[in-house]
Amino acid sequence: MDHLPTPIDGQHPRVQMYAEANTTFLPEQFFTLPSEWGYENTLELVELGLGSKIKDRKVNEFLQSWLFFALLAQILNRPIENEKFRYGTSGVHTEPLSKMIKDAVQEERAETELKATSRDVRFQWSEGADDKSLHGVSRVQKNRWFRANMALEQASRFISKHCSYKRLAEDGQPTVDLPSPLMDEEIAEPRANELLVLSIAILGETLQQARPRAVSLSQGPLQFFRDHDDKETTWGYSPFCRKTMRQSGYCPLEIRRMESSIPSLSILYYACFIKKHGRTTHSTKCTVSACKSEGHRLDPLHMKASCQQENSRPFCKLTYIENRETRLKEMIDKGEIPLVRFTAGNLELQGYSLKKELPRFGVMSHSWEEAIVHSKRDDSGGDDRNMLECQVETLQKTFNKIHSGSAVITSQDNIPFYVDVLCMPKQPTARAKTINQLKHIYHRAFAVLVWDRNLLERQFSGDIFETSMRIRAGDWITRLWTFQEIILAQNGAIHIAFDKENTISVSDMQKKRVKVRENLMDSHHYVRRAGHPFSKAIRDLRKKPDHRVERAWEAVQYRQIRNADDETIVLASVLGMDVLTIQQIDETSTDRDKIADERMAEFLHMLDETPGLGIPSGLIFLPGSKLSIKGFEWAPSTWLTKHLHPHRLLSPIGQAATLMRDGALVRFPGILLHCPNKGVEQSTFWFPVHESMHKWFKVKVDVKPERWAQFWQRASCPDDPEPAIILCNGDARNKWGVGVLVKSKGFLKKGEIRLVELLSRVWIRLETNPKVISDWISNMQKHSDHVMFGERLGVQQEWCVGGRPAVTPCDSSTAQ
Repeated sequence: MDHLPTPIDGQHPRVQMYAEANTTFLPEQFFTLPSEWGYENTLELVELGLGSKIKDRKVNEFLQSWLFFALLAQILNRPIENEKFRYGTSGVHTEPLSKMIKDAVQEERAETELKATSRDVRFQWSEGADDKSLHGVSRVQKNRWFRANMALEQASRFISKHCSYKRLAEDGQPTVDLPSPLMDEEIAEPRANELLVLSIAILGETLQQARPRAVSLSQGPLQFFRDHDDKETTWGYSPFCRKTMRQSGYCPLEIRRMESSIPSLSILYYACFIKKHGRTTHSTKCTVSACKSEGHRLDPLHMKASCQQENSRPFCKLTYIENRETRLKEMIDKGEIPLVRFTAGNLELQGYSLKKELPRFGVMSHSWEEAIVHSKRDDSGGDDRNMLECQVETLQKTFNKIHSGSAVITSQDNIPFYVDVLCMPKQPTARAKTINQLKHIYHRAFAVLVWDRNLLERQFSGDIFETSMRIRAGDWITRLWTFQEIILAQNGAIHIAFDKENTISVSDMQKKRVKVRENLMDSHHYVRRAGHPFSKAIRDLRKKPDHRVERAWEAVQYRQIRNADDETIVLASVLGMDVLTIQQIDETSTDRDKIADERMAEFLHMLDETPGLGIPSGLIFLPGSKLSIKGFEWAPSTWLTKHLHPHRLLSPIGQAATLMRDGALVRFPGILLHCPNKGVEQSTFWFPVHESMHKWFKVKVDVKPERWAQFWQRASCPDDPEPAIILCNGDARNKWGVGVLVKSKGFLKKGEIRLVELLSRVWIRLETNPKVISDWISNMQKHSDHVMFGERLGVQQEWCVGGRPAVTPCDSSTAQ
């Protein structure tokens, strides 16, 4: 794995050489080697695993021979001598890999220029100056590419299915009542060495990135060739990386966040050793949905070595602005934004009109949870928020330096800046108006300076990849308020602070990342996507005008906010809507959950009415708690749902949802279920959708086993209309797609719209195992009361999706 950069805060662990010494592996051996070890073919291994055909002491030898060396030979299309990878007497290193890949890529590209014969399929490489151009390929190349692609698919499926951990709980499943927060950590093939499995997965990802992307004339859901970047967790969840993160102090929720937001296993390996300064103590009660840490309260961070803590004398004093609250309210009422300057030891506060040209000013972004600034309870029980003088002085110097590009600044050059600690009033009405101003403040600032406690306490190493991953692993990135600040900032305005006054801009980090992308021999080339401190969802939201609501939902998954009723304020601000309407809802109520629900309903109303936004119809497929407001029972009560793979909201083929009196109007394909007389006994079941019985679907309903019997009575009561499944995508294949099980309540618009009650989310896929299909056909032929089949509804079927009203299940005496 040492063709990758050394892991941050760690070292490359050494993988053992298990394969027989002095062996040369040929390309065709990836497909023939399993038969030499007693297996019928590679498909048997992928579907059934190693089983008992192989002795325990030979497992790792076989896996390394087949999935490392033979796979490498197949993809590079050349013999591979395993001795070239030997390190010392018994270890493996991958330093020769980059040169091998570069030579193979150059040969492949040269061949496209000489022997291009195919017009239907072309190659697009992932690096180099012409990475966006398409190159014609020969038939030999196309067939070779297909064979290599088949090898990678089978290798990744074997590793993810048999040698990896499962997800840290399925999306939306409750986890607080599980016996163990990490009970999903089971491996089908425990005999496989964890480091060996990781080395195979990283090799597979490396080869996937180096190979050209095949682009065919057939695009969209019907295309044969797929980009590997479109696949989620292709190589599974590494036991080694997850255990290492736990040893580094990460709780299950943080591990889940890292696995979700980091785009590849190679990058996760690069980051899994990271240790934070002042990490809180996590409890064994922590789960994948909630952190129960019992960490101590951190002291404010001093910016000078000469500063003394408060229990010593003299100590660094707090800043003071006379009549601050009164002056702030007056400025806000006049439509001004308050900015401060620190000059000659004095803190100056001044208001500037948003209607006039503003001076160049900066903004500080920080997380209150990191307690960088001073905050404690005052005599009235409220927050006494202030800043240490050394902090304000450091901010002034930093903004001055960013503005001028020079470290030598005079008092006349002091740049005004905005800090919520000093410029946000406490009075509720004035605070509400200030929050509505934030979208203008952060968008018009020439610099947004990020203060992350972990980075402020360390020097800049010069490695932008390390910097990016430390930000992703930190606490600042997890706050919802800082999400707003990132999205609203201008391009090139975001700067990361190090070691008090030093900074690096995100735009400069990007320039270095681009250089690495073009150099196959750079150790960071295969972790180049680690070079950006923000997730792809955030970058897309900042750059792309389409799907803004869906991208916002995806980007906020692992964000946290102290007050749930503030969530929609941030979301509305990010999407450019007026937040005053939301803020004015039940301001005097003490029931914050009720306020949060009402504000979410109003937020959805605003989305529905705002041109260019709209309600994503895919919201109906989301799990978790729903709103209890009439007409909104289908809607999630929060967008901060911690989904492992949140991009699914972008996948539905339906248009934006429309609000109706009884629910959300959506357009999706579906399947009407004709249920058997006998109750379905398990939450996983099969049914055909064609009278010839040649096409079957497998369905998993998102319901706990102990609740299934009662749930199915409610879903399929004989006296009620039969249930249906609304499909996210009508082209269900052999990979799981999402849907929802619904119960019919009638029809609207002369039968064109099905009025349904939302019951549960389901997972659905095409069944491809002939034996399973044969067994079910035989079962249906023998037992007439087991007959169940599906009737497919059109792609443009309209549904009015309601909620989950309290419905008494069918009487057990009538349900068979």
